[in-house]
Amino acid sequence: MQRPAAPKPIAVRVPEAGLIGWREIRTFLDPGTQVSGKLSFTTPTRIDARLRGEVRATDLLVIAKGGQVHGTVWPTSLVVAGEVRGQILGADRVEIQARGRVTGTIETKVLILVEGGFFEGDCRMTDEAVAALEAPARG
Repeated sequence: MQRPAAPKPIAVRVPEAGLIGWREIRTFLDPGTQVSGKLSFTTPTRIDARLRGEVRATDLLVIAKGGQVHGTVWPTSLVVAGEVRGQILGADRVEIQARGRVTGTIETKVLILVEGGFFEGDCRMTDEAVAALEAPARG
């Protein structure tokens, strides 16, 4: 008997990630989900749920409209259209969309705050980002 093939992920446009563009979302936590503890993701992930604790992501992490994360987030690339309260640490890029809210500390190489987005707290640009800004332009 032949084993059925695993379903392939469906390419989904992340509407809140206007500056990121098209990405294939492989993991999705829906609005009815509530999680407390530590989560780790290695594929592009969209969170519409409520999380309390620690989240680590080695790919794109989208906190969608209605999604809430209270705790510490260690993303590679983060788009916030919902709410993050706590710390965002070690990020290459953080984008706060219109109506997105971040309260706490952001540590990133690149911070994008879209008009209508909200950020209250501290922001630290990592050494690599500061060095790139201070380097003379070539061309």
